Amino acid sequence: MNNRQERKLLTRQSLMNAALQWVEEGQHISSLSIREVAKRAGVVPTAFYRHFNDVEDLALNLVDELSKVLRQLMREVRQHRTDPRSLIRDSLSQYCEYVFRQRVYFVFLAQSLTGGTLTVRNAIRSELQYFANELALDLKRLGLLPQLSADMLDNVTSLTIHTVASSTMELLDLPASNTVALAQFQRRLQRQLQLVFLGAAHWQPKPAQA
Repeated sequence: MNNRQERKLLTRQSLMNAALQWVEEGQHISSLSIREVAKRAGVVPTAFYRHFNDVEDLALNLVDELSKVLRQLMREVRQHRTDPRSLIRDSLSQYCEYVFRQRVYFVFLAQSLTGGTLTVRNAIRSELQYFANELALDLKRLGLLPQLSADMLDNVTSLTIHTVASSTMELLDLPASNTVALAQFQRRLQRQLQLVFLGAAHWQPKPAQA
């Protein structure tokens, strides 16, 4: 890679870091202007257009970065998986720890679920569906919920992923040092997911009409 390519990549990363800084400060990505992000990145506004079409395009690239973060989380959860009976508890514990380690990306996730453009929201939804599909594969490999049809298993995993995702903002509002509140949050979310899987385990499809 030559110096020109390296400088181009550095500028692109600087623009994305500037956008993440904006989000970390509590601002919504949709309120970020090209002039502001360029100023924070230390480049002229015209340089922005060498890398992104507009702020929405920048946000979509942040979704790609978020996807890498979530895939790394999935790898870590799979590597440390132990007893299927403690799957929910152990996975939630790792998730909460990871949210604090990669906080700004999860703030961006929570923001994008409730605001911004439809294109960005759909990109986030697509990512969440990917993880729902991966969870379904894991459940099949572990031999869990074998009585469910593919459609019902998709409903269960989608509900699981969206329950966790929608709880993320509450988690982000908790100070990492408040271990009591964090433990209470994890127990409550664990119970909610246990109810989902308990209902799924007892699901009986309607008999076909004669």
